[in-house]
Amino acid sequence: MPIIVRSIACWGLVVAGLSSCGAPPAYDRVGAEADIREIEHLWAQIAVTGDASVVERIFADDFLGVTPDGKQYTKREFIADTKANPLEFASNELNDVKVRFLGDVAVAQGDETFARKDGQQGRFVWTDVLVRRGGRWVIVAAQDVIAPASEVSNTGLFDMPPSTAGERSRSDSSVVRDRAAIDSVRIRYATTWKTGDAEQLAFLYTPDALVLYPNQPAVRGRAEIVTYFRGFFAEFAQEVFELTSEEIQVAGPWAFDRGTVRWRGVPRKGGEPVDDLGKYLVVLHRQPDGSWKVARDMDNSDRPHSQSTRGAG
Repeated sequence: MPIIVRSIACWGLVVAGLSSCGAPPAYDRVGAEADIREIEHLWAQIAVTGDASVVERIFADDFLGVTPDGKQYTKREFIADTKANPLEFASNELNDVKVRFLGDVAVAQGDETFARKDGQQGRFVWTDVLVRRGGRWVIVAAQDVIAPASEVSNTGLFDMPPSTAGERSRSDSSVVRDRAAIDSVRIRYATTWKTGDAEQLAFLYTPDALVLYPNQPAVRGRAEIVTYFRGFFAEFAQEVFELTSEEIQVAGPWAFDRGTVRWRGVPRKGGEPVDDLGKYLVVLHRQPDGSWKVARDMDNSDRPHSQSTRGAG
């Protein structure tokens, strides 16, 4: 957010490109307000159209927003999330917009009434900061909250509203970040597997994780996971281990990653290499530091039982 400072002459905003304090703006405010209202209208419609190209025009490259649950997101994160996760809104109508000008900076505050395709209704209440650059207005900062559809509230001004768990802003960039973090866990898992390092592999699991491979009891907790993989890596030299994700779903602090697995190992006691193909389902849990770890690990082979090897103990 802009930094407000006091000088002997005036109050102003310290923002790059801001006109000198007290100098008249080099634009027509009536026309500028109309332009800003149009920008806000275009943003509101993205929830319905999913047209991420609009963001390229109305967001500054250094844009930073805040979702209703307090997560920050950038312009690129918003674009990626809009493309990957359509919001399924039937409508999102811009209501009242108030615009205040501070030189080449404008603060726009307003609300939108939305209806999802599943029938749910509500309102976004927001504050956006815009800066005039190169003769046009662009949004540099934004913050949203989700409010009840009704305009009337009997609570105090700072009372907490009803829970909005599961709701999302015009952008929920946290989903993009979570999926990227889960991708990173999968890549680290495959890389560590190929090195045969049981201790490092176990570190990617939660302390109470379960490894649920077929035809054997569950492997419980990190200590047992280390013991299990030490034995497995002692039996086979690892040549190939590939995990290909086909689906990731995130629900709060939990997520699952489903896909296919390919493994090829060489028996250390001699013999022909062994190949296995199969599918996996991994349940992950977000840790207090924001990282993701594997809480439940399940897979099975596509090969006949007599040929499947990975996880067979």
